[in-house]
Amino acid sequence: MKKPLGLILYKGPSNIDGRMIVAIATFKSSNDKTGKMVQVWIMCADVDPILAIKEGRDYSVCGDCKHKHIGSCYVNIAFGPDSTFKAYIRDKYVPYEDSHASMFKGRELRLGAYGDPAAVPIEVWDKFAALSDGNTGYTHQWNTRKVHPRLKDYCMASCDNASEYAKAKKLGWRSFRIRLNKDQPLLENEFVCPASSEAGRKTSCNKCRACMGLEAKTKKDPCIIIHGLEHKIIKFKWGMERIAWKEKYRRLFNYPLPKKKKRPKKRKKAKAPEVKKMEPMSV
Repeated sequence: MKKPLGLILYKGPSNIDGRMIVAIATFKSSNDKTGKMVQVWIMCADVDPILAIKEGRDYSVCGDCKHKHIGSCYVNIAFGPDSTFKAYIRDKYVPYEDSHASMFKGRELRLGAYGDPAAVPIEVWDKFAALSDGNTGYTHQWNTRKVHPRLKDYCMASCDNASEYAKAKKLGWRSFRIRLNKDQPLLENEFVCPASSEAGRKTSCNKCRACMGLEAKTKKDPCIIIHGLEHKIIKFKWGMERIAWKEKYRRLFNYPLPKKKKRPKKRKKAKAPEVKKMEPMSV
């Protein structure tokens, strides 16, 4: 029997906003960093990902992720997500059946090659994590009410600075944090991601398995220097500076209040000397 190109693991309401989404597993990957992992794409079920972004409907699968607002998402939507969705609407993928279980044997899952794993019911991840040899997963919903508490077992809290890291640790998450450059030091419980370029790509994600949430053997937290397309790195740095001032994110991540700028004192307008009215001269 010919193996399908991909499997539909879930089709139903999003945990984030209740709209219809679909989670699709594909089994071929050319990503050197992640290795030969089963890629799980989480997308809106009724609209292609490019249009979903334009109309703001990607909230169903991206939730409150700040990177969709500032344009620094690492995923190139026009490639993997778009081609996967086009194959989905052409019925190239089939719903998962028990006979497909062997396709996951000896493979690792990448939960969310696109989309946030928090959008999918936790029972789905329970099932397919049990079938596979391991997984990686990252969520930006770790500080919201939309996330299932047991998602900590499978996913890392995606953190973009030290204050977010501290908040995630207080909530019981393991973290995967972004550094801006080598000058920013590692925190006490962190180590450099061994699959990163700064670590010399010592291994790949499917072999490392440090990003399995609380299920991982290590309890330390990987950290990586921001990488990817240059224009997205610029947007990330620009966006993070501005997000720190927004009231919503100050409340979520305990950012410090902005310092009030001292306004220059207004100069007092010089009053023109009063001109005395001269009385008309009598002739």
